[in-house]
Amino acid sequence: MDKPLISEILAAANKLGSKGKRVAYLQEHDCTALKDILRIGFDEVIQLSLPEGDPPFKKFNVEGKSKARELRFEYPKFRNFVKAASPNLNQFKRETKFVELLESIHPDDAQLFCDAKDKNLKYKYITKTLIKDAFPNLIQK
Repeated sequence: MDKPLISEILAAANKLGSKGKRVAYLQEHDCTALKDILRIGFDEVIQLSLPEGDPPFKKFNVEGKSKARELRFEYPKFRNFVKAASPNLNQFKRETKFVELLESIHPDDAQLFCDAKDKNLKYKYITKTLIKDAFPNLIQK
């Protein structure tokens, strides 16, 4: 059985009826990419070296023959977008790598990454408090 997209995990958790169910669901679907997206989206310590807003990119065609790469397997590339983690990468190359990543993954996950980058996740019940309950040591500030 295919694992859900990171965006599907957050959307499903957001729809659950109680905080306890949301925490349990997030913990059940725990993976590095999910935690990294949540950390990027909620932790004030994590600042990506990318401009605000959605960059111009061609959304992956999910109707095409090839399958989009999954965000859950792309998390090692996230370090390219943090200036402190990749200080020798020039800004143009950093932004190019970001667009390449967005164009290679499912459009819902691409939008999720853009929203997280801007600290603007669009889930009413996925909050910093909820994330701290689900993953106690994940968010520093």
